Amino acid sequence: IKLYNAVVPGSSDKLFRADRLLRQAQKQAGETELSDAPLMEPLGHLCKSLRQEARLSPFGRIVQETRLKGLIVNRLRLDALMRKHPEILEQPDPEVLLIAGLARTGTTLLHRALAKDPAARALPSWEAMNPAPHPGEAHGAFQKRLKQGRSAQAMVNWLAPDFAAVHPVSAEEPEEDLLLLDLAMMSQTPEAVTRVPSYSAWLEAEDHRPAYAYLRDVMKCLQWLRPGSGKSTHWVLKSPNHAEQIPAILDIFPKTTIIRTHRDPMKTMASCASLMCHTYSLSTDDVDPEEIARHWLRKSVRMARIALDGMAARPDRKVVDVHYADLMREPAEEIRKIYETHGAPLSCAGKAAVESAITTPRSKSTRRHTYALSDFGLTANEIETAFAEYITHYNISPEQGAS
Repeated sequence: IKLYNAVVPGSSDKLFRADRLLRQAQKQAGETELSDAPLMEPLGHLCKSLRQEARLSPFGRIVQETRLKGLIVNRLRLDALMRKHPEILEQPDPEVLLIAGLARTGTTLLHRALAKDPAARALPSWEAMNPAPHPGEAHGAFQKRLKQGRSAQAMVNWLAPDFAAVHPVSAEEPEEDLLLLDLAMMSQTPEAVTRVPSYSAWLEAEDHRPAYAYLRDVMKCLQWLRPGSGKSTHWVLKSPNHAEQIPAILDIFPKTTIIRTHRDPMKTMASCASLMCHTYSLSTDDVDPEEIARHWLRKSVRMARIALDGMAARPDRKVVDVHYADLMREPAEEIRKIYETHGAPLSCAGKAAVESAITTPRSKSTRRHTYALSDFGLTANEIETAFAEYITHYNISPEQGAS
């Protein structure tokens, strides 16, 4: 890859053209018609930002172009599936346990634990990467897509061997539904993997209800394609992206319980910056840790404020706050609070499975995830000042060893 980056020309002027990507995806998908959900306008903004701002390596351009094309292929196939089977959208709107905490606050741990409940429907990584069935794939079949997910996981492990220590990924473990919002090209994914400031600014000013409405439709597709045992009563979703969009989410998913996870920002901001530096490094050789940290500090403070305001504006909402320290100390009590707020029963088998997922020691990577605020040009005083309202409002205690 280093050799490829060294010898291939650096221009990306011919790449990241929305119309060209759509034509190529239509040919690959064997479908041409798109639904009314957003795609081309956000794709145009994203492509422009990738061309002009992302500073991608030659290999990174391949990675990002391939990712966008794959999303459009899946989008075309899903749209065709919904036209062919209108009964998909006639299904009841899903009930949702939605984790909307900031990055690195225990969201992944809680998400994967709640997904162990037999009554829960989650989104495994392989399904997030390829939600649409391949041509000729039998109803309910997914083995080819699962195999592709495992191959993608192995490729990431090879490209970035340190990444597993930062954020362990498995093809069969639950993944962020952010990857389904990508089908409408309206999510935080692009700014989590590369530098796209103008796209990020555009995205923050947009109404995300159409994108979440498409997410709801895709969830119905997935439920129709793979209903499982039939015991599922609710979905478990998770992404920091949701913290910015509480009013939109509650409009589209009225039967939702919001779970806000909290942790000492002194700990989470350094960890978040480290994670983003790792993801950026897959697509660019020009990784600026301080620039990345500044972007995500501003973004995280903004998400915390918007989430708080969004909750205050919706007195009808169901919400439960989960502090990372409490989850580690008393998982049974935190799980009880979540299900009690949601108003759904938790079976004995579900209770045991969820609590075990939290308390069972997780396999450790042979590589350690080490980081400090100073690695990213941040100071403790700066973090404390930026998050003062958040820390006070949620009574967040300092975490031992945070720096």
